[in-house]
Amino acid sequence: MLGALLLAAPAPAAGEGRLRNGVQLPAESFDFVTWDPVLKRTPNRSWRRWGTAKLVYTTQIVLRGYRDAHPDAPRVLVGDLSRPHGGPFGARYGGLGHATHQTGLDVDVYYPRRDRRERAPRRPQQVDRRLAQDLVDRFVKVGAIKVYVGPSLHLRGRRGVVAPLIYHDDHLHVRLRRAD
Repeated sequence: MLGALLLAAPAPAAGEGRLRNGVQLPAESFDFVTWDPVLKRTPNRSWRRWGTAKLVYTTQIVLRGYRDAHPDAPRVLVGDLSRPHGGPFGARYGGLGHATHQTGLDVDVYYPRRDRRERAPRRPQQVDRRLAQDLVDRFVKVGAIKVYVGPSLHLRGRRGVVAPLIYHDDHLHVRLRRAD
């Protein structure tokens, strides 16, 4: 099982490591605040918040719908997207790095905490699983092609789209389809 979890996120194929005409996600809004996973603070640094217009727009729309459904919930933490022009985003950029955040089609969204703090959860026990499942469901509904979730959280979703992956017990990883 662990081997399957390790292999679930293949690196992008050759030629897929660039972001063209990227858009920067704002540092915060009424619905979300960005989280720097390396410095463990808000907001995330500006060079870590770039994506395709589709990714940035979709993320904002999903989080607005989430806020509307849960007006008393804290803002959602949004982590890394891509670098301004895409490309490698490995460990040299801090933490474990990212194998897949190269094209502006991937975003990390932190699970809401049970204590309602605007901080990333440190342990699965801190995650509000009901709200976390709602976030997963919302990203699947808007057409995410992959949503990686923490194996300890037992979150569910469409087969082939939602999959457990190690190092994701504090956040979900969403990948959108490339715009046509």
